[in-house]
Amino acid sequence: MKAILVLIIAAALTFLSYKFVYPPIAASLGIDKLGKEEPTPIVVVAPKPEKTEPIPEAPTPVMEAPKPEAPKPEMPVVMAPEPAPTPEPTKPKEGEFVPPEFPPIETVVGNWSTIPKSAFPRPVKMNRQFEFKIKIGSGTASSVVPAGRDVIAVAQQGQTLVIAPTPDSTARGEVSMEDTNLKDVLTSTYDKWKVWRLETLRRAHEFKKTAGSRVIKSGPTVAGDDKPEKNAEGAYPLLLASMSAGEVTEIKPDNIKEWGEVAREKIDDTDFWTIIVKYETVTMFGKFDTEAQARIKNGKVLKWVYTGSGEVVP
Repeated sequence: MKAILVLIIAAALTFLSYKFVYPPIAASLGIDKLGKEEPTPIVVVAPKPEKTEPIPEAPTPVMEAPKPEAPKPEMPVVMAPEPAPTPEPTKPKEGEFVPPEFPPIETVVGNWSTIPKSAFPRPVKMNRQFEFKIKIGSGTASSVVPAGRDVIAVAQQGQTLVIAPTPDSTARGEVSMEDTNLKDVLTSTYDKWKVWRLETLRRAHEFKKTAGSRVIKSGPTVAGDDKPEKNAEGAYPLLLASMSAGEVTEIKPDNIKEWGEVAREKIDDTDFWTIIVKYETVTMFGKFDTEAQARIKNGKVLKWVYTGSGEVVP
């Protein structure tokens, strides 16, 4: 029992000595409580911050209100000028000749699809070689026409021409219109006809203007020369008889549009009774009004002539 107590007291003294006596002695000797040196504390000195130029802050962009766009200059409105009034055709002077207007050849021939029948037969040249075949009994014979050779265009069938090798031949062939020079031939003929027609009308106009200078207003008539008279229908029986007798073929009673008045004229030193008739004539270029003069002497029509030109009417 005593031994235990002694141990307890010894332990207590030891603890107290360690707790209160040992620390001062250890501190003076530079040892820790456990006999170990305490490590020297490391002091870390923070580096002084370097002076840096302050980075200027980017200025906050100022959003400007959008400026209103300047008004675009308005395009001047240009008013289209009013079309000039179509000038009125110049009125011919009194007694002045007014030339007619002729349609183009394409109109006359229906764009080459309806050439007047009066245009045939007509000589044309072949643009290519062509072979005619002729039936002889049970066999056939052929005749070759080289390019450039003349043939006779007999008729038209659409864009095809019926041709013959000669005017008297009975052989027939069919070729395209483009294989011949028919278009050139008719165009040239039409141009010449227009010149002739224009001149004929011009002379007819002048002929009528000077009719007064040829009229015999008084004086004795030729013995037995009776003045022609009109019938109840306004026609002249003497002229109708001349047409019926075939003395003129181009003029017929049913194509006469106007019967003129009788005049007595001195033509080529001869006295005539004259009557001008206006009628419709058919040519290869269409229908036209034409004038002809019947020259009468001793109760008979001596001749029919185109007014102006004096050419005999067939």
